[in-house]
Amino acid sequence: MMVTEKLAAPLLPGIASTVSRTDRVRRWVDLNLALVFNLPTVACLAALIVFPVGLVLWTSLTDWQLVTNQQAAFVGLSNYVEVWTDERWLHGILNTFYFASCSVLGQLILGLATAMLFNRQFAGKAFYRSIWMMPMISMSVAISLVWAILFNNTYGLLNHVFTSVGLPAIEWTTSPAWVMPSLIIVGIWQHTPFMTLLLLAGLQSLPSDPFEAAHIDGASKWQILVNITLPLLKGHIIVALILRSIFAMKEFDTIMAITEGGPSYASETMNMNIYFNAFEYGYMGASSAKGVLFFTFILLIQLALIKLRRRQWSY
Repeated sequence: MMVTEKLAAPLLPGIASTVSRTDRVRRWVDLNLALVFNLPTVACLAALIVFPVGLVLWTSLTDWQLVTNQQAAFVGLSNYVEVWTDERWLHGILNTFYFASCSVLGQLILGLATAMLFNRQFAGKAFYRSIWMMPMISMSVAISLVWAILFNNTYGLLNHVFTSVGLPAIEWTTSPAWVMPSLIIVGIWQHTPFMTLLLLAGLQSLPSDPFEAAHIDGASKWQILVNITLPLLKGHIIVALILRSIFAMKEFDTIMAITEGGPSYASETMNMNIYFNAFEYGYMGASSAKGVLFFTFILLIQLALIKLRRRQWSY
C-alpha cells in the first residue's frame, strides 16, 4: 500500500519542470531534425570560411611585412589606395581579364560546335568523345610542361612545323606580344571539353517539338540555331560561362609552369601578383588587400552573369 502511494504521489516541482523541459527539447528536435543533423557540418564550414576570411580582411588593414615589419600595425585603407599606384598590379588586372575573356569566349564557341557535333549520331562517337574529353581529366602541370616543350623556340614542334612550310618561327613564350595568345591557346585546348560536356548535356535535355515544327515550316539550319537552339540553351550557356569565368580568372598553375609570369611580367595575372608579393617579397598586408580586390572582381562578374541568367527573355 505504501509503495502504491509513493508511485501515485505527484512528482516534485523541480523534477516535473526538468521532465517538461526535456519533452520540449525532444519535441523541438523531432520538428527540426534536418537542422539538427546539418548543424555540425554548417558549424565546421563556417569555422573554415569565417576565420580565414576574417584574417585576410584584418591583414589587409595592416602593414605586415614578413622581413622588416613582423609586428603589424593598423593602417586602415591605405593598402587599398596604394595598390592602384602599383604598375605591375594594374598590368596584372589587364592580363587577367584579357586571358579570361578570350579563353572563355574561345571555349564557348568551340565547345558549342563540338557539343552540336557529338549530339548527332555517327560511327565511333563514343570513342571520339572519350578522346576529346582527355585534356579535361589530365593534370594541368603535366599538360603545361608538354606545351612548354611545344612552344620552345629552338626545338619546339610548333616552330619546326612553321619553318618546314616556309613560315617564320614565333617566339611563343619569350615575346611579350605572343606570350598571352600562347597561354590563351593552352586554356582553350585544355578547358573546351568541359564546356562541351555542359553544353552537350543541355542539348540533350531540350524538347524536340520546336525543332520538329521548325523542320516542317522549312526553317534552315542557321535559323534553327539562332532562333531555337541558342534561346533554349541560354540557361546552360550562362551556367557554363559562370563556372569557366571563375576558373579562368583564377588560372595559376598553367601560367606558372609555362612562363612564371614572364617575360618581364607580360603574363603575370592578379593571383600571380598576389602570390609573388606575399610569398616571395613578404608583403602580407598589401597582398591581402589585393586578394580582397581580386575576390571582388570575380564576385561582380558572377553577379552580372547571374542577373543575366534570371533575365526574362522573349523570342
